[in-house]
Amino acid sequence: MDHRFANEIEKSQNINALSLMLEPHIEAMEELSHLPGPVVEGFRGLGIFRMFAPKQFGGEERSFPEALALIRDISRVDASMGWVASITSGGCLVLPKLPMASLEHIYRNGPDQIVAGSALAAGIGRRVEDGWRITGRWPLASGCMAADWILTCFKEEKPDGPVTKAMLLPAEKVRVDQTWRAMGLRGTGSHHLQVDNVFVPDDFVFSIAEGELTIDSALYRRPPHLFALMHGAVHLGLARAAMDDVIEIMKPAESGPALLRRQSAYFELGWCEAKLKATQVALDRQVDLVWGDVVHNTHSDAASLPNTIQLGVHVATVALEIVRKCFELGGSAAVYEDCPLQRRLRDIQVATQHGLIQRANFITGGRALFDEAASNSGGNALFASNG
Repeated sequence: MDHRFANEIEKSQNINALSLMLEPHIEAMEELSHLPGPVVEGFRGLGIFRMFAPKQFGGEERSFPEALALIRDISRVDASMGWVASITSGGCLVLPKLPMASLEHIYRNGPDQIVAGSALAAGIGRRVEDGWRITGRWPLASGCMAADWILTCFKEEKPDGPVTKAMLLPAEKVRVDQTWRAMGLRGTGSHHLQVDNVFVPDDFVFSIAEGELTIDSALYRRPPHLFALMHGAVHLGLARAAMDDVIEIMKPAESGPALLRRQSAYFELGWCEAKLKATQVALDRQVDLVWGDVVHNTHSDAASLPNTIQLGVHVATVALEIVRKCFELGGSAAVYEDCPLQRRLRDIQVATQHGLIQRANFITGGRALFDEAASNSGGNALFASNG
């Protein structure tokens, strides 16, 4: 059997299995505004929460391309689920900047630790004996309702300007304000987090952008690059799902006006397929480049992160265009809330509002062409050095 055909069969079986596991919970998820318990447990069974955890603590340290394919497949079932899978697994990527004693404490109960939070530096830190006193309120903390640990960022005011740091707290020490009532990605539970003068020990405060790794493994060497690529997997899974939906809607069309509309749809769907495949190839190539760099620990040039980010903007733009076109092809059937296409449109509209994939990020790619120092801070500690 041709290996490509075999891969397609295996991929189809994986999607069917994920659909059977996850689809029954979509309605409850949208009403709750976060993932229901059975979905969280399903993710645990899939190894989502341990796939980036260190092997020495029972984690898998799964190859990034393999993990990305799983996130894309989950997003094909539902974008909120894919989004939370990427966030709660990805939080582990920065934890090896903590001391070994902290990592031993985090993973003392096993590798399936759920990490959520916000990379926005929306807190203020004050140095005290053996640690910090932190006050802050952080928006858009996807997956926080299921979290064991909360990762957020804060600023320490210094005479020569603020310094950004990250902190990790047990989830029970953080208040969740359930503010997430959104147009799309309703199941992500992207609520606000708040702490008031909470004490954080030194061993749980670190710099994401600087400092040595406690565990030097490929996954932990360049987390900003990997985070930027995760968005692309969610977007392309969502775009493929929209195409699946419209094909299902149009299958009954056999005669009359419906048949004429179907003939026109062949052209549009062919365009979507070509766009989707070309964009997937581009994303796969960048994934291979980044993954090769971290595996071999090769030097990353100044243009590497801007190039990865601007590709993410392009992927988001294409996915948005495909989902909008599919929604139009779905006709009146697509406007009902029980039609998956309606949910796909809402989800892609919200997903493409993320600051990392705004069109303004093309500026960093343009600067890199002139060998200028490119930064993408925006108050996001993942993409900014201290200072």
